[in-house]
Amino acid sequence: MPEYQTLTLRGSPYAMGYQHGQQALNLRPHILAAMEARFLRLEGEGPDDTFDVLVAGTRALMEELDAPLLATIRGQSDALSIEYETLLRYDLISYLGDDLRVRRLAGGQGCTTWAASGAATKGGRVILAKNRDYDLDHLPLQVLVRAQPEGGFPYLYITSAGSPGIYCAGMNAAGLAVADTHVYSSDLGPGLPSFSLMLHLLQEHCHVSSALDYLRSVPRLGRNNLILADARGHLAVFEGGHTRYGLFEAREGILVNTNHFVSDEMRGCYADVEPEGRENSLGRYDYARRALADAYGRIDTVLACELAASHDGPLASICCHPRAERNVASIAAAVLVPGEGRMLFCHGLPCEGRFDELYV
Repeated sequence: MPEYQTLTLRGSPYAMGYQHGQQALNLRPHILAAMEARFLRLEGEGPDDTFDVLVAGTRALMEELDAPLLATIRGQSDALSIEYETLLRYDLISYLGDDLRVRRLAGGQGCTTWAASGAATKGGRVILAKNRDYDLDHLPLQVLVRAQPEGGFPYLYITSAGSPGIYCAGMNAAGLAVADTHVYSSDLGPGLPSFSLMLHLLQEHCHVSSALDYLRSVPRLGRNNLILADARGHLAVFEGGHTRYGLFEAREGILVNTNHFVSDEMRGCYADVEPEGRENSLGRYDYARRALADAYGRIDTVLACELAASHDGPLASICCHPRAERNVASIAAAVLVPGEGRMLFCHGLPCEGRFDELYV
């Protein structure tokens, strides 16, 4: 299994973007290849006026509400010698492409996340876990980042080189952890994508309660669910739409989240783009819930790593292997322990790789 890189970023948003680009310069050919593949896919899906309006509206909203993130992209652009407009469009269409897929029924990826605390875990430890199921093209791009912004909490996160914000999962030094899952939704519109939302959560918030206040208050693109945990054991799944949201909270116990909506508020917005994908999401959701319920009171990081590496057929395996018809696999697994500032990280298939121990 190829090794992953760790980037260290400090200072202003532009400075952190520039450092990201400099430290990932050796990955520039892979970034360009991933960009070309995404643009070709978009071309095949056939952008239309509705899509172009959504892209323009999202960009205008980000210019108004998240200029720091755009400064990060400009820093990456300068360091990587990739035109800013091209890099920004690449970042946006990775999320906005869902508009075309929902309207034209094309397939995508999935992830499995869960969190546990209190009586559910051994010693009451708080644990949040994620398997990152994504395009295999992003395996060589996958990096760990240690960030020290000029204002805000230090944080550690998993992302793809050449991409801004938090593209997978992360945890800050104040004890807040967050991860996302992709859900096809008909409730899309101009708003902040999850890579922006998660960045602000880790930089600015230490408790799930304040993180939820933020998520409810800002315009959201409406594509991804977020699962959150803090060092005090407060857990939440935020099913985020553009115009509505669903919310599950627990002060102790277990929450699981995959790639469909469960709440009454969002269930009707789920877009059945790929029937097998829905069955796979439901299968992983049920498998993880059963496994965690069976281990109630004994859940620990060892079990979390074992669950990340588990298999139960094509529709319920947490560890996802590539298939001939899908260039998607579990390219990472992360087990976050926010009360200890500790992350166990596996690069590549969890059933084959090792889990490295890292600290914020």
